[in-house]
Amino acid sequence: MKKIIVFLFSILLFTSCTKKEIFKVEGSVPDSTFNGSKIYFVALDGPISRNVDSTIIDKGKFHFEKKADSLCVKILRVPARFPVIIEDLVVVLEPGNLNVSLSGNSQGEGTRLNNILQSWKEKKHSYDSVKWELYSQKNRKDIRQELIDSIVNYSGSLDNTYKSYVMQLMNENINNGIGLLLFKVYYNDLTIEDKQRILKQKGILYARKDAQLKLMIEKDRSSAQQ
Repeated sequence: MKKIIVFLFSILLFTSCTKKEIFKVEGSVPDSTFNGSKIYFVALDGPISRNVDSTIIDKGKFHFEKKADSLCVKILRVPARFPVIIEDLVVVLEPGNLNVSLSGNSQGEGTRLNNILQSWKEKKHSYDSVKWELYSQKNRKDIRQELIDSIVNYSGSLDNTYKSYVMQLMNENINNGIGLLLFKVYYNDLTIEDKQRILKQKGILYARKDAQLKLMIEKDRSSAQQ
């Protein structure tokens, strides 16, 4: 009897240990224009890897379920239906359920890393908006030089604050998909020292996860050797 109990316990333990963690997306597209449209789940390094899934938006809803991988980053994308355009949404495939609403300002929340990603996206939108406004002001024909100087100084301060925020976020998430994403997005803006530091820690793993990033790294190294 004891042998049977031990055997059953071993099977139960093995099953629980080998159970795959799942990442689920429960999504909505409020604009009825897109009912019946395909929605794509595209790899971050697409089209290089050609890793694409798709499903149909049915009555404004859609669903994806994938094996969880906190270092994997993908993009939810809906083809435009003129004149309406749906904003892409970048997500990390960490274990858990992600609630998504796709529109001109797409949002996702429900898991820790994707909540952080949403916060970064909102800060980036704000930063980009202010930068565009400053650029527009600076290039007015009737603007005085002292105001131009003030705008340039403020713009530089804004850049430094945002870059510090991005670098901190990258360092805090170097072991997951947020770190990989930010490293790729801001790769050409990083200092040589920061690139070397991150590549020393995660270069091989990042390159395995993102073929496009791998090509960027190889091109950068090739240029440095010339």
